[in-house]
Amino acid sequence: MSDVVPPSLSADRAVELVTAYLGAWTERRSPVRRRLLHHCWSETGTFSSWTMNVQGFDAMDAHIASALRQQPRRCRRVRTCEVHVRNGKLSFTWVLLDEDDEVVLEGSEFAEVGDDGRFERVTSFAGRPEDDEHDAEPSTVSDSVN
Repeated sequence: MSDVVPPSLSADRAVELVTAYLGAWTERRSPVRRRLLHHCWSETGTFSSWTMNVQGFDAMDAHIASALRQQPRRCRRVRTCEVHVRNGKLSFTWVLLDEDDEVVLEGSEFAEVGDDGRFERVTSFAGRPEDDEHDAEPSTVSDSVN
């Protein structure tokens, strides 16, 4: 058994972190985005997704700025579930809504909070919602190779 004690993380603090984090993903003005990130992101925090691995505060700010340039101007990220908290870790789901409240992207995040009380590591899973007119074929995994 490990002697490492995870940092204490209340449900209220977890919601504050997530609110600042999602706000940063919506904020186009760099000074405001950086203030939001300062509230939730560790100086050495890491962000990982299917396509990206980012380390550090400045790199995270630049990554968000780049992502914002690739989406419509009036989009916003909205949390879609309760924040689940356990042992200094949390998870939640979100959607990116356009100005007509249509879902552009949906995702989930798993985060670990560091000793400084901010996100130390975030793993993100995101994708475009399925087209309602076309049912996606279920994927299967096979042990054999043809």
